[in-house]
Amino acid sequence: MKINPFLTLISLLLAVLVSYALYSYCQNEELKWMITLLGGVSIFLTWAGTLAVSIPDRGRNVNYKVLSGLCAAVMTVLQIVFTFSAVTMPTYTLTTGVLLILWLVIAYAIAK
Repeated sequence: MKINPFLTLISLLLAVLVSYALYSYCQNEELKWMITLLGGVSIFLTWAGTLAVSIPDRGRNVNYKVLSGLCAAVMTVLQIVFTFSAVTMPTYTLTTGVLLILWLVIAYAIAK
């Protein structure tokens, strides 16, 4: 497995910009920081997996990139939806956490 530091930095900058947008538009004061931090971390991890990680085996690399790209898109859209909706903290935490753990387990199985 090879990680490109430049593309990792691009993923980090993308996550910071999206996190700032989430913070700016979130109306729920109770969840504002939770959505900003957890949303930023989950978006960074999934986009870094999509952009910066490459696996030497071409077939597994394609599977890994497709899985990570789908999860990154779903995670980004989900964070945006949670920002504009009236969601509770347990629902937000469980949904984001379960999706992130599911992505990590499947991505590890592919990369292994």
